[in-house]
Amino acid sequence: MGILEIVMTLGMLVLLQAVLGFDNLLYISLESKHAPEERQSAVRKWGIGIAVGMRIVLLFLLISMIDAFQSTWFTLPWEGVIEGTFNLHSLIVLVGGVFILYTAMKEIFHMIVVEDFQSTAKREPAAVWSVVARIVFMNAVFSFDSILSAIALVDDTKKDFWLMA
Repeated sequence: MGILEIVMTLGMLVLLQAVLGFDNLLYISLESKHAPEERQSAVRKWGIGIAVGMRIVLLFLLISMIDAFQSTWFTLPWEGVIEGTFNLHSLIVLVGGVFILYTAMKEIFHMIVVEDFQSTAKREPAAVWSVVARIVFMNAVFSFDSILSAIALVDDTKKDFWLMA
């Protein structure tokens, strides 16, 4: 891998991580609003700190398990109705996508239906660790997707590990 190719790959990785990290920060910001107002800043700091740590740990873990993510777990053979193969990566992304849709639908429902009720009755804030737990779960999904995208950009995962880190 020449120096120009390394610089170009590093630039793409930085841009990719910035784009993929934005939705993570947006989620942390929105979810932290469910905590008590005086603890929201701490929840955001915990969420971001855990997100950074989780990405580093997941990078090491995924590099060592890369073969397991590529092998097919099961197929859907219903020709003409639904067809496809699933591996560990697709299942984790599917579960994360369903969770994101659930969270978005819950927030939209809350804004449409509960907003009028909230103007007369104050909503009880969620427990801080409950909010942090939801943030950690979504960080895992976002980190997983982000790291697999980074792995897909490099030629030799084991050799170019330093570039992803």
